[in-house]
Amino acid sequence: MIVQLEAAEDAISCRCRKEADDHLHRAGELARRSLSEARRSVHALRPQALEEHNFWDALKGIIKNTTVGTALHTKFAAQGKLPDLPLVWQENLLHIGQEALTNTLKYAHARNFETRLNYKARELRLELRDDGDGFKVKDQNDGVGLTGMRERVEQMGGELKIASSRGKGTKVIVVIPCNGESTL
Repeated sequence: MIVQLEAAEDAISCRCRKEADDHLHRAGELARRSLSEARRSVHALRPQALEEHNFWDALKGIIKNTTVGTALHTKFAAQGKLPDLPLVWQENLLHIGQEALTNTLKYAHARNFETRLNYKARELRLELRDDGDGFKVKDQNDGVGLTGMRERVEQMGGELKIASSRGKGTKVIVVIPCNGESTL
C-alpha cells in the first residue's frame, strides 16, 4: 500500500492524473484485501474450545488435556450459575486460565493446580492456584504473561489479584462485575 501511495504522490507531482488514480485504486484494493485478511486472522485466533463448549467447560478441558502425562494434579470447583458472558470475555478468561497453568507448569514445580469459579451477586470470580515454589510479587517477574492477564482483566472492567510467596504457591484471582442469564 505504501509503495502504491508513494507512486501516486510521484504521479501527482508530475501531473499524471490517470497514473495517480491507478495507484490510488491499487492502494485501495490492497487495503481492502489486507483488512479482509486481518479479520480472517483474528477470527482464527478464537479458541476452538469455545465453539464447542461454554467458557468453564472449555477451560476445564484445556487444563485436563494440558496436564495429561504430567505430575500435576488438577481440581475444579464451581458455585453459582455461569451467566451469559460476551465472547471476548470468555476468550479473555480462557487465556488467563491458560497463562496461569503455563506459568505453573514452567516455573512452579507444583503438585496441585486448583481452578475455582464462583458467580454470585452479579460478580464472577475465577481463582487459579497452585502449591508450587511461588515468587515475590513485588519483584520484577512481570513478563508478557502477567502483563497480558492484567490487560485482559482491564478490558473487562475487572480486578486482577496475584498472591504468591516463595515456597507457598501462587493464587491468581480475577473478579469481574457481570449480569445476565445463566448458561450452566
